[in-house]
Amino acid sequence: MDVTLLKITALFYLLATGSFVIYLVSLRDFFSRLSTSLLLAGFLGHTAALGVHFFQPGGYSTAAQFREALSLYSWLMVAVYLLVQLKYRLTVLGSFIAPLAFLMSLGAFASGAGIGELPAGLKSYWLPVHVTLAFLGNSVFALASGVSLMYLLQEHQLKNKKMTVLQKRFPSLEALDRFNYVFLVWGFPLMTLGIITGSLLARVQWGDYWSWDPRQITSAITWLLYGALLQARIAGGWRGRKVALLTIVGFAVVLGYFLWGGSVFPSRHRGTFE
Repeated sequence: MDVTLLKITALFYLLATGSFVIYLVSLRDFFSRLSTSLLLAGFLGHTAALGVHFFQPGGYSTAAQFREALSLYSWLMVAVYLLVQLKYRLTVLGSFIAPLAFLMSLGAFASGAGIGELPAGLKSYWLPVHVTLAFLGNSVFALASGVSLMYLLQEHQLKNKKMTVLQKRFPSLEALDRFNYVFLVWGFPLMTLGIITGSLLARVQWGDYWSWDPRQITSAITWLLYGALLQARIAGGWRGRKVALLTIVGFAVVLGYFLWGGSVFPSRHRGTFE
C-alpha cells in the first residue's frame, strides 16, 4: 500500500514539475497557484505513504534502508519548501525542488519494497533524532542551492543584457543573495546538530564518537565548507557569485555522497539507514 501511495506521490510531483515549467515560461499566475497545489497534494500523499509504512509490522522508525532514506529525504525537502513558500511566496524556487522531489520519490519505489531490520545497536532514540536533523539540514541546503542557481542564471542574463521571461520571474540578485544567507543560517545549525547526534549514535553502536568512516569524513568536509562560507559572509562580507557557486558545490557533495557514496566508499553506514 505504501508503494502505491509513493507512486501516486511521484505522479503529483511530476505534474507539479510540469506546471512549474509552464509557470516559468508563461506570464500566467494561474500556474503559480496550480503548481503549489499539485506539490502540496503530492506532499500529502507522501505523508500518507510514510504513515502507512510506519505502522507496518517491524516498519518505519527512521530510515533503515536506502529506499526509506530517499523517501524521507524528499518528503522533508518538500515540507521545508512549502513552509518557505508560505512565508516568502517564493514560487519560482519550486521549479528546482519539484523535479528533485520527483526523481527521489521515483527512485524510492523503484529501488524495491521491503522493510529493513535495524541492528540492535541502532535501536536507540538517537537514530531518529540524528536522521531527522541531518536530512532537515540537507533539505535547507537544497533550497540554498536552488536560489544560488537562480542567482547565477539571473546574473548571466543581466550581464548579457537579455530580457527574458525568466528574468521577470526570478527575484532580484539582492533578494536571491539574501535568501542564500537565510538558508545557510538555518541549514548550518541543523547540520551541526545532525553531526553531533550522529557522533552520539556512533558511540552507542561502534564504541567511538569518531571512527574516520567515509560518511563522517564527508559530513565533516561539508560542515567545514558551509561553516567557512557562513563565516565569510558574516565577517568577510562575501556576497554574490562566489557564494552561490560554493553553496552549489556544498550541496552537490552532500547529495552526491548520499546517492552514490555507499557504493563507492565502503562505510559502516551502509545497510543501516543508507
